[in-house]
Amino acid sequence: MFFSVIVPVYKVEEYLPDCIESVLGQTFSDFELILVDDGSPDTCPEICDDYQKKDARIKVIHKPNGGLASARRAGIKVAEGDYVFNLDSDDLIEKDTLECAYNIIRDTSCEMVSFSYRWVKNGKTINITDDGIDEGFYDREAIEKHIYPRLLMDKHMNHISYYLSGKAVKRELLTPHQLGVSETISLGEDFCCVVPCYLHTQSVYISKKPAYLYSVREDSMSKGFQAKQIYLVQDVIREIMTNDMEKVVDFEEQLCRYSCFMCFTIFAAAAEGNHFQSIKELKENITNSLHNEKIPSAEFENISLKSRITIVLMKKKWYAAAFYFLNLCKRIKRVWKKG
Repeated sequence: MFFSVIVPVYKVEEYLPDCIESVLGQTFSDFELILVDDGSPDTCPEICDDYQKKDARIKVIHKPNGGLASARRAGIKVAEGDYVFNLDSDDLIEKDTLECAYNIIRDTSCEMVSFSYRWVKNGKTINITDDGIDEGFYDREAIEKHIYPRLLMDKHMNHISYYLSGKAVKRELLTPHQLGVSETISLGEDFCCVVPCYLHTQSVYISKKPAYLYSVREDSMSKGFQAKQIYLVQDVIREIMTNDMEKVVDFEEQLCRYSCFMCFTIFAAAAEGNHFQSIKELKENITNSLHNEKIPSAEFENISLKSRITIVLMKKKWYAAAFYFLNLCKRIKRVWKKG
């Protein structure tokens, strides 16, 4: 068996059938589909069982809810494919995704294939993102030269794709790092697995093909905001720091930029959702976390004016001002669109 497609499942009954069908409809048929029901309280368990009865390639795992990292760990423990492809249960893949991954692996013997993302909202493509480097095969030397400088984040706020989904990874490479991610990590699980994979892989192929279709839900940014995410990102940073990062020569600088960038995105989510009541808590959380020392050391170049102003305010610890500035930017953007 060549591929194990792992799909963690939790409260996605509206999207799950389409996700499953996008896998079963692949032009490449040598795969198993592992559906991990992570204690979903809706009809997802029944949907998984019904599909298993229809297709012998489907395995279903039912487990108590433990989060994304826990579900992926459960999936990879039973995986038998040579390569593992992770897919989120509310997303889709193009019908030739596995075939394209197989052809690349056959031709290059690479240990990882990283596809680009097509961001889809209400059935329409709103953006396409990639790893930000040239398409092609990267051996160990090329990985250290071209990928390591943006493994976490470079000075221009560029970085490789943090997502584990959309990547075909050799099972022997992925398994120890997937199992090594702490189940306490509830934000940035992908990042905590992708980084060590890049640190240990001997080869990767970067593809510009937007083979992964990411479903953008309405108001997902504002609905998903919680001030405690400041601490969750701190947990991610501590997890990353357990890896041997010696070959990433500017690791500490990248770590500071990542810390600053993630806090910036959390503030942006808060401002987008008009969470004015969270300003004080956000400030306290940053002050009482490692971000307090990382943010002032973060250095960027050639970034947008909006990002530059926000980061200056954050470095000065004027967090309320940063919040109001981002909220103002949101309002101006909406007025501009209406006009």
